[in-house]
Amino acid sequence: MENKKMRILWAVSLLVLSIGTLVLSVPNIFGIEVPGTVRIIVGLCDLATVPVLVYTSIKLNMPKN
Repeated sequence: MENKKMRILWAVSLLVLSIGTLVLSVPNIFGIEVPGTVRIIVGLCDLATVPVLVYTSIKLNMPKN
């Protein structure tokens, strides 16, 4: 059961990081200006999600004794 929760948490954090990266990079590629508050909010969400992704990745890939 714990493994299923970790996989869901891993998938959600990966999805949040992917969407955040797209929101920040695609407008930059096409030359569209994104408001500063949007950049800050998305950047903070990305920063908060990285430790969750790292923790769940390590937890899922640890050998089981």
